[in-house]
Amino acid sequence: MRTPDIQGSDVLTLGETLVSLYVQGQRLDSASCLAKSIAGAEANVAIGLARLGARPAMISRVGPDPFGVEVHRTLRGEGVDVGHVRTGGSPTGMMVKEVLGPHLTNVYYYRAGSAATELTGADVPGDLVAEARRVHVTGVTLALGEGPAEAVRALVGLARDHGVPVSFDPNIRRKLWTLEEAAAACRTLLPDVDDLLLGEDEALAISGTATCADALSALAGLGIPRVVIRRGERGCVAVERGGEPIDLPAHPAPAVVDTVGAGDAFTAGYLFELLGGRSFADALRTGSWTAAQVVAHRGDYEGFPRLHEYEAFVSGQEGFDR
Repeated sequence: MRTPDIQGSDVLTLGETLVSLYVQGQRLDSASCLAKSIAGAEANVAIGLARLGARPAMISRVGPDPFGVEVHRTLRGEGVDVGHVRTGGSPTGMMVKEVLGPHLTNVYYYRAGSAATELTGADVPGDLVAEARRVHVTGVTLALGEGPAEAVRALVGLARDHGVPVSFDPNIRRKLWTLEEAAAACRTLLPDVDDLLLGEDEALAISGTATCADALSALAGLGIPRVVIRRGERGCVAVERGGEPIDLPAHPAPAVVDTVGAGDAFTAGYLFELLGGRSFADALRTGSWTAAQVVAHRGDYEGFPRLHEYEAFVSGQEGFDR
């Protein structure tokens, strides 16, 4: 089987990686101890890509504290280039969550004044962008403040100037801003986006439509080359410029333990296939498969599959462009 020809930084992303404290199956106020990991949409995608064999790089800031050390160590250990994850004076961001069931997770963020809120456009080196094969950003960073939003715009602008494809996941967090604010901010990036990957509620809000089919049509009508609307257990609907819409069922999950990170896993699998020159249909199917693997495990990124698992998956599929 042919694998992607990986050279240099395959995907460059930017955002906040937090330390995650969590408890499974009980309320936080009755838990005597919490498990610890790292979390963050962009970090999840980067780790997912690295596990599949790609070379992601990340731009971020962490604090001069043990949590910042853990973020560095974990990302580096997973194969993410952390050469531009800077250590500043403010603390590393934190999230605390209680996982009460597969579809019931309460999350509490402690990121106000964190190191990553001090990101600016100056943190984005032009040469790093020029050398990347793709750039990936999310709406989470847009919501962290004007400096981080400036950094996202700088990264996307440089990618446009250098002809580097951009993928964008709005990843709207209602605890950070209103749906209306988020939708308006996300719309400003769409003219420079090549791959738009979003949830159904986000698609409806950003497009201003009432149905998923209308949202897909409206967003594709903006000239975005590829639009993917994830629908959880109902799979995804997607369209590539010049092609017919695809309605893909969700890949069966081995089990459903924790759905956090499923969207990021989909993005990682999807982008991995595009990096290898695979078809849009292949990218959708692999994204669906990676998402199904993640929901069977606890944590944000812990269940992300590795290359040998991907190879076993592909070997059992018919119709893949191999």
